[in-house]
Amino acid sequence: MSQIDGEEMAAIRDKNGRFKKGSVANPNGRPKKEREIRFYEITLTACTYADWREIVKKAVAQAKRGDASARKWLADYLIGPPVQRTELTGAEGAPLVVQIVQRQDD
Repeated sequence: MSQIDGEEMAAIRDKNGRFKKGSVANPNGRPKKEREIRFYEITLTACTYADWREIVKKAVAQAKRGDASARKWLADYLIGPPVQRTELTGAEGAPLVVQIVQRQDD
């Protein structure tokens, strides 16, 4: 990992320390879209529809036996992760409902 010296840092940040428009914080950047597409294609060729069917059937069987991870995986895949709701009190004690989307750590 290369270090950025003060002169280079000044070139990519403004006087308030924020990144200037068009500057890149990570000189290596994220992988190119073509690379992601290639990995996706490899995954698709390695996992056939029959393979996927077996995987899902196995998860269903495990969920029916009480496997919490299998239940969560199926539910997240089928209906999405649950939305966390937190009730707050607004003006004059009236409830305010704030929705916070729960993010999964993968």
